[in-house]
Formats: sequence, structure tokens, C-alpha cells
Amino acid sequence: MNSEQQIPEIDFRNIQQKPFEFNLFTTGQLWDLGDQTEGRPFRPHRLLFYAILFIAEGEGDHFIDFKRYSYRKGSLIFISKEQVQAFEPNPEVQATLMIFTEKFLERSSLGSSLMQQLSLYNYHLYPPIVHLSEAQIPIFTEIVARITKEFEAPDDFATEEIIQASLKILLFLAERKRKTTLDPKKQAFYFEEFQQFQQLLKAHIFESRQVKFYADAMQISTKKLNRITYEIMQQPAKLYIDQFLILEIKRFLMNTALSIKEIAYRTGFEAPTNFVKFFKKFEKMTPAAFRKQY
Repeated sequence: MNSEQQIPEIDFRNIQQKPFEFNLFTTGQLWDLGDQTEGRPFRPHRLLFYAILFIAEGEGDHFIDFKRYSYRKGSLIFISKEQVQAFEPNPEVQATLMIFTEKFLERSSLGSSLMQQLSLYNYHLYPPIVHLSEAQIPIFTEIVARITKEFEAPDDFATEEIIQASLKILLFLAERKRKTTLDPKKQAFYFEEFQQFQQLLKAHIFESRQVKFYADAMQISTKKLNRITYEIMQQPAKLYIDQFLILEIKRFLMNTALSIKEIAYRTGFEAPTNFVKFFKKFEKMTPAAFRKQY
């Protein structure tokens, strides 16, 4: 772990010694892990892989990127690589946690590009939780049971492929469920352009906060980029850029022990005073106060 880090990064560990990068845990196993590691799953940590949490029984809260999400029986929680999360210790909850890497997907017909297309893992645009209806719960319960049985059985012919195929069905059915509940404007004509804008932000957010920079990179006018963000997010491009940056700043504040001054320079500000002013405008508190609170 880098000495700068305050919140631990959890990399994929093949605890069960499987020949592929997929693991599965019950909540009982997670609670036992918490007892053995002084509550590590219940403290904020950053995942370096993808995860799906399926709630079979019970209700409670899960914490992702400084927000609380309430779940119930039949909820699916999708945690993306690089997100900060924490479990709520609740022995009454019965759930299954499935974790997997991009390598696991790349070796199948799923492909890593699918993860970019799924709304389930687009955390800058959608909440990470899907609530299933009563009629849908048995279908997903059966899929998770199929994956669990295959994972826990001795390795056999096509074990990896069967888990990949079952995971693909789960993702597509969850994506279908998500799309039936989305605001129609978030499935609009400009969605592909908006995704391109998001990818550019991920690559250059510390380099520029200017709308023109991203419009030029997309070879469109600033007027059209604003039209795209209004269509998808009902807000101007500059506000979306600033909110995108705020989340990244929060991660720096929580994931590292860097000083406020160092974070200011790393996130593209010429002076720490401007950084503090920018952060306070959106969060109504200073970066130092945010770090202390969380």
C-alpha cells in the first residue's frame, strides 16, 4: 500500500485458489472476516475490482462514495472499480457478494467494453442500487444460487465459462430492469456522446475544468456539449464537470494523507486558496472539515 494512503485499497485476492479471478462470499463470511480483522469490511475501503451484492433477506444501509444507500430484500448493489465502500454490520442480513476483475471478463464474451456500456456501473450518472420486484426476486435468486453452486463445487469442465455465462445473464437482466425505470431523457439520442464526455473527464479532469477543452476534444461546439448535458443530466456542462471533480477531490481527501495544499496542486488548482473556495462552494464546508467529518 502506498504510504500516502489513508483508506486502504483492497486488491483482488484469490483466497479460494481458483484458476480465475472471481470470488464469492456470504455475509456470514464477511462478518467473520470483520471479527478477524478488527472490522475492516465495515470501515471505508477502495475496491480495485468490480462487485455485486445481492440481498436475499433483511434490510439496511450500504455506503458508497460518501453516500448512504438503503437496501431491502431483492436489492442488487453494483460497486465499480475504484469506488470507496463500507459494509454495515448487520447479522440479520443474508446476502451474497460476488467480486470479479476485468481479466475475468476479458476472457469471456462479456468483454471489458460491456462494463463501460452498462448503466449499472456508471456511478457518475446513476445510483448503484437496483430494487427488484417480488416477481423478479426468484429469478435472480436462482441465478445467484447457480453461480454459488458452480463456484463451490470442485473444479470441473467449463466451470469458469458457466460462471461467466450466468454472470452475464444476471448483468443483462439487471440492466433491463434498470432501463425500465430510467428517466427517458437518460436514454436519449445523445447518450453515446455523453459517455464519450465522461471518458474524457476521467482522463483529463485534473488537467482542465473548461467546457471548451472537452468540446474541442469531442470536435463539437460548446453549445452542443451543453445541449448534450442538458438532455441527459438537465444541467450545464460546467456544473457537471465541477461535480465530477468534487467527487475525485473527496476521494483524495479520504483515500490519502496528503495535505490540503498537495491535493490542491494534484487536482489542478494553481493556489490552495482557490481550491478551498471551490470545494466550499459545493460542500458548504472546507476540505479540512470534510476530512475530519468523514
